[in-house]
Amino acid sequence: MESTFFTVFTSVYNRKHTIHRVWESLINQTYKNFEWILIDNGSEDDIGPLLEEYKTMADFPVRIYYQENMGKYRAFNRALDFAQGELVIPADSDDWFEFNTIERFDEIWKEYKADDIAGITVLCKYEDGSIVGDKFPLEGVSCYKEIVFKHKIDAEAWGCVRLDVLKKYRFPTNFDVKYFPDMYVWGRIGLNYKTVFINEPLRIYYQDSGNQITHAKDISKEFMRMKNFFTLWKINYMFPEVKKYVSYKEYFRTFVFLWLTAFRSGISVAYIIKNLEKLDSKIVAIILLFPSYLIKIFDLQLNFLRRKKYKYQVKPKLEFNEQNV
Repeated sequence: MESTFFTVFTSVYNRKHTIHRVWESLINQTYKNFEWILIDNGSEDDIGPLLEEYKTMADFPVRIYYQENMGKYRAFNRALDFAQGELVIPADSDDWFEFNTIERFDEIWKEYKADDIAGITVLCKYEDGSIVGDKFPLEGVSCYKEIVFKHKIDAEAWGCVRLDVLKKYRFPTNFDVKYFPDMYVWGRIGLNYKTVFINEPLRIYYQDSGNQITHAKDISKEFMRMKNFFTLWKINYMFPEVKKYVSYKEYFRTFVFLWLTAFRSGISVAYIIKNLEKLDSKIVAIILLFPSYLIKIFDLQLNFLRRKKYKYQVKPKLEFNEQNV
């Protein structure tokens, strides 16, 4: 079987101090049949010359594109138009991964490649080598809803996905926001394709100051409109597939959040009810409308509305010497 051609994609925004990790990971790969696509989202740290230097030094194809900061998800969509690989590896601009990573992906893909399999998912590890979160309950072919909802695996996972599948499930671009939840892509793929899960940590999860991006303080109408769209999708398409694995607390919390994002974005009650596709969803939404309105007008901070933090998000940061960073 012929070797697989991969596309490694990196979206960059003010990551001059960390992009060397991706570069060092790629230049030292034991498998060279890949390309590297970089999209600079309007960086202000003069990273461009460094990227161009990498391009001249690389022994693999490197293509660099520059654009205004329109968000990582839009850069991801754009990269799909340029990509030539069969499988796409999203590599964040602060990532480091093992030097045999792409070789392992090629070996695994040769063993499991099938029309109903979208890609490969592996584990991540901290700088000290310990696994980030849980291991998968099994290795081999499984599906998203089994791993995430039935087994409730709490892990930082990573991998590669077929380009033709990603092109079918792009991020929407009709919202003027810089962020869109990754789950909208991975969830839709996971409901329609299987994935190969391997308990092998190939990527290091860094927790440097400034690398963790949060969006909790964005309460603009447009951001709330995007979150409302995403929540409607979860209720209409994700929950029917995984409802038996979802707790009542999570189920009702999602409807409350649906109403709160509607109130904050100016979306009407009629629109919400109309766009809920199942009768039982409409009934639950109507029942929770008034309680949700009370939460909004009194700005109640209820514990049940708070989502559980992943274990790996609260692990203490390790100390490193200069040569490790």
